[in-house]
Amino acid sequence: MPVTKSEMLFFAAGAAVGAAVGANYPLLKEKFGPILAAALAGASSAVGDSYAEVAKHVAEKVEAVQDAMAEMKQSAANNGASETPPV
Repeated sequence: MPVTKSEMLFFAAGAAVGAAVGANYPLLKEKFGPILAAALAGASSAVGDSYAEVAKHVAEKVEAVQDAMAEMKQSAANNGASETPPV
């Protein structure tokens, strides 16, 4: 499968950027490390909060369905007990 000029350009640009970042990694880590750590910490807490909210919502729905099923069983049991058996 032939490689197009555009694909080769993106590959070369990626290799050049990777080489530049690799050569300056200690300096970049020192400069941008705290910023990235704060951003990742904020993102993980936001994801955790979002997950907790979704889990709470699902639990409420499950409880509502269970309550409805219990009411239906109770209603069926009451209707069945009040009817006289056929002779």
